[in-house]
Amino acid sequence: MTPASEVHHVVPHKGDEAIFWSGPFVSTCKPCHARRGQLEDHGQTVVRFGADGWPV
Repeated sequence: MTPASEVHHVVPHKGDEAIFWSGPFVSTCKPCHARRGQLEDHGQTVVRFGADGWPV
């Protein structure tokens, strides 16, 4: 397990300052944030996990 060091915007802000600052956000480590961003940029599905470790 790697400590979170970055914040991922759950809703892509696309330059919208209100969304950028208000979230919703997900805490993530740098490698996971980079991988998640690449997947989303290419239109692929990102599997998200709840606090209990199960996919949501």
